Amino acid sequence: MENVIRKKVDYLTKEEYESVQKAIQFAKNAHEGQFRATGEPYVTHPMQVCNILADYGADCSSLIAALLHDVVEDTSIPLKELQGVFGEEVASLVDGLTKTAKGSVEEDEYKASNFKKLLLAAEQDIRVAIIKLADRLHNMRTLSVKKVEKRISYANETVVFFTPLAEKLGLKKMQAELEELAFEQLQPTMYEKMCTFIHNYTNLFNRAIEQCRLCLQNNSTCSIQMIVWDKEPIYRAYSLLQEEYMLSDLFHIKIVTDSPLACYSTLGVLHQLFQPITSSFEDNLAIQRTPFSRHIKTKVMICDMEITVIIQAEKDYLFEEAGVWNFLQEAKGKEQVRNVSTALLKDSIYSAGVISTSAVEFYDFVSLELFQREMNVFTKQLDVVSLPEGATVLDFAFAFDPSVATHIGGAKVNGIYKSIGELLHNMDVVELIVENQEQVRWEWLHHVYTSKAMHTLSEILEMTEEDVS
Repeated sequence: MENVIRKKVDYLTKEEYESVQKAIQFAKNAHEGQFRATGEPYVTHPMQVCNILADYGADCSSLIAALLHDVVEDTSIPLKELQGVFGEEVASLVDGLTKTAKGSVEEDEYKASNFKKLLLAAEQDIRVAIIKLADRLHNMRTLSVKKVEKRISYANETVVFFTPLAEKLGLKKMQAELEELAFEQLQPTMYEKMCTFIHNYTNLFNRAIEQCRLCLQNNSTCSIQMIVWDKEPIYRAYSLLQEEYMLSDLFHIKIVTDSPLACYSTLGVLHQLFQPITSSFEDNLAIQRTPFSRHIKTKVMICDMEITVIIQAEKDYLFEEAGVWNFLQEAKGKEQVRNVSTALLKDSIYSAGVISTSAVEFYDFVSLELFQREMNVFTKQLDVVSLPEGATVLDFAFAFDPSVATHIGGAKVNGIYKSIGELLHNMDVVELIVENQEQVRWEWLHHVYTSKAMHTLSEILEMTEEDVS
């Protein structure tokens, strides 16, 4: 494995390369005499985590922290020694990845407190979360050596917490593998059935993609770089079918063009060649839902099947493949790295930390909000406000402008008068009805869903009480 890592990290500078070499030797010495449940020397695990990150072209500090991520937790070497040898940046990453001492707390509270520590560290430096995901991926790959009850618990935790985190960071290959490994453990029989089902449907789908490719390649007006196809990760596919999505939502053809403008001209050609399905068009170029989803999406009839087609510029295709690493490659210094964390995780972690009274409550807040599916809601001027599913008009108001939120008396949603507690849906247009006097009252806490709205509202209400007293 050492030789594999050495070859993969040849993109580093000479000085960085030597630092990784030093970290490999440090990890080997630190974990000497320790073994994994598989019987392998323990050091194979941090090396595999480093290897996963090297596939993404990770920076030197991330690679070193991956190699050393269990040193403080599982050996007698203190964090100060790591800091002295490898610097403050590496030590900070390792600290964020090191679990707290369990003591006498309950298992649920212990897990929640470690999730809280991890996320608070990730809020400062998103690389903590990325290294943890690589750590989880290697542990999932070797999960079969554990007892059944531990495998089930670990796989369930992976689905609930880590796969949504991978999705949030645009690490879709990591997300897909984590989901598949977890699904195989949680529902082995259904996993086998889904594998067979998807394999059989793939054979039908191949006919459609060949027909699409043939027709588009014969059309000289399209500036197409490539045509590929993809499918939803197997657990996601199972979940979509449970939610009564159509088979066509599990597979898609991806057309990669040379520019965003060419995406629209290719869409026009596609709709001329194949019958479009009404109400299935999404323009995520003009209205971007996430940093990793700049594309146009449509459905057409090909070979008597409804087929989802995604059209994307080559630049956006490559950006989507690399996920969060696109931002980190441009980030220089602590402040810019933290800006990346804020852009992807927003202020949910901070707000949850302020309003929660325990680690378990923090975990519940974050799970509900940070890892919920997002929706785009628009102002009357068509500015986009991203919110988790389950958000209300009041959540929208606080996300848009807290100073305006305190004065709202109601709202129009898609032109119809609604209360402040009205649940919003993707693509809704909201016009806030603003009063001259401040309207805030304690009952509003029953009409908010997001931790940001709860936090801001609680602060305002407490200040108002102090002023009155």
